[in-house]
Amino acid sequence: MIFDHDVELAFAAACEELEMTRDALIRLIIREWLEGYGFLPVHDLDEGSETEGSA
Repeated sequence: MIFDHDVELAFAAACEELEMTRDALIRLIIREWLEGYGFLPVHDLDEGSETEGSA
């Protein structure tokens, strides 16, 4: 899927900063949007996850 030029630039910057592939970033964005609007249940992080302690 191809987006507007400004969105593609934002994807590229986010991918670099987050060290994610474009596809992984798009999956994350869609999942978080669906969770935020109640279309998916919120995914709880495991206590031992790599993101523990980060805000």
